[in-house]
Formats: sequence, structure tokens, C-alpha cells
Amino acid sequence: MRLLIHIHDLPMWSLPSAQVHRIRQALPGVDVADVRDDAQAGALMADADVALATRMSDATLATAPGIRWVHSTAVGVGGLPLATLAARGIPVTNTRSVHADTIAEHALALLLGLRRQFPAAAFHRAARTWGQREMSIVTVPRLEATTVLVLGLGAIGERFATFASSLGMSVIGIRRDVSRSNVPGVVRVASLSALRDLLPTADAVVIALPHTPETHHVLGAAELALMKPSAVVINVARGTLIDEAALADALVTGRLGGAGLDVFTREPLAADSPLWTTPRTILTPHTSAFNGDYWTPAVDLFLANWHRFIAGEPLQNRVDPSRGY
Repeated sequence: MRLLIHIHDLPMWSLPSAQVHRIRQALPGVDVADVRDDAQAGALMADADVALATRMSDATLATAPGIRWVHSTAVGVGGLPLATLAARGIPVTNTRSVHADTIAEHALALLLGLRRQFPAAAFHRAARTWGQREMSIVTVPRLEATTVLVLGLGAIGERFATFASSLGMSVIGIRRDVSRSNVPGVVRVASLSALRDLLPTADAVVIALPHTPETHHVLGAAELALMKPSAVVINVARGTLIDEAALADALVTGRLGGAGLDVFTREPLAADSPLWTTPRTILTPHTSAFNGDYWTPAVDLFLANWHRFIAGEPLQNRVDPSRGY
């Protein structure tokens, strides 16, 4: 049996050689091919039974008549040809929930940092000015008086809701399946169709949705205009969920209280992006999932799924191709 590993997206998303070695040690008798370029992946895919990959083209998949399962070490599977895989009956699994705690903690840190004016403090530090007067007059609601709207109640959204509610915040969640409304820490669950009605009530909006055609630019100019001028937006999901030009304009003109962004439409963020200089903004370079060891738990999940696959048992984290997550 051949396992083809093709996870090589610089600078950060390349499976370390030590983890490849670990997989080989854990799967004796399996031909493990670790490839680092697309051409080589296409050449070796023909004999692969399983692919451990974050991206794949239809052309590459067409060369693989024997592929029986694809696993992604990422949560997002937009780089995989889901429709073609589904048409061939090939299951796809991903790494959702593995880093949920870390990402939810990051989202909370961004929210609290914005509320406590960390961007302003950083500005005054760089200018060597004592900004006490300016910062002291900004109204900061108590956590108990704060309503947070969480878009997406998957593992990350649910974990964030637990954190936020334990601090006294009131959490409203939006999810596709509103029948699953019993979520710890969430006072109300609504569908995406209720978003525009709920936005004016929120002091913060935390985005933890997958990117699909339905959620593309879920926060655009019209949605941002509905928000309180003091409200903040946190995005730890996908950059394409926000209209970045509209967000930058809302921040520059003071129509929005702030933004904490870990993901961007284009990564790395372009040097000429207005987001670099927008006021009341915290930017982190897509690091919310990192805590010093991103890869070990991701590989742990893959190896556990491998044994399920060999035993003919249901796979964990099965992706629904019709939904894209």
C-alpha cells in the first residue's frame, strides 16, 4: 500500500521531516512517499492508495485510479477537488477541532486586546507619548454588559462561547443547523438569515465559519454599516469571509470600533494593503493555531484515522462535499 504525502506550502505549512519519519515508523510495511513539488506528486499519485495532502488538482487526481481516501492536515479543504472526489466516492477528512482550543484562545485575546485599547497603547509607545488622557476617555463596557455574536458554532466557535460566557459575556451563535441549539455558553442560536437583524445588537462579532459560496464576504459593506460604531470584528477563520476594502474603510472613517484579524484574503498580506495602517486594529500572521507544536496532534489524528481506514471503520472528521467542510 502506498501513502503519498504532499504537504508543502511555504513558509509554514510544510510537514516537518520528523513527522514524516514518525508516520513511517508508525506504519511499517506501508510505502510512504514524501514529495515536495507538484510535478513529483503527479508522477507518484498513479500508484497511491491514500493521499495526505492539503491541495490537489483535478489533473493530478485523474492520474490516480487507485486512490481511496484523502486526508488534509488543515481544516479548510478548498484546495482539494471535492466535487471530483465525491463523484468517485473517495472520502475526504480534515483536521477540524484539533486546534480549536488554541484558536479560540487567540480570538479571545484579540477581543480583549481591542477592548483594552492595545493598538492605541502600541501607537503611543512607538511615538514615545503618554496617551493616558486620550485612552482614559474611551468608553469600555463591562464584560457583563457585552454581547458577542459568534458566526459559526463548530469546535472553535463553541469553545470560544465557553470562554466568553465564563467571563460574563452574553453569546449569541449563528449556525447552519439551528436544531442544534443546546450549546454551552450560548443564550440563543440563529441561522445565517438572521445575521442582519442581530448585527446591530452586537458589541463584538467573532467569525469562525468555513468559507463557502454562501459565506463569502459574509461581512460586507452593508453588514458592517449595521454594526455599532463601538463594535469590533474578530476573524480567525478565513480572510475571504470579510470584504477587506469595506472593513478598512469602516475603520478609517470611524464607523467601526476595531478589528482583530488573523486571516486575510491574500497571504502573506500584501505590503500595500490598507489594513497595515488602519486604526484600532490588531493583525496576527495566521498564527492562531500555533502553540509550539502544530503538527503532532494533526498527525495523531491522521494515524488514528489510518487504523480506522484499514479496519473498515467510519473515519473521523469526514468532510461533506456538498457543504465544503
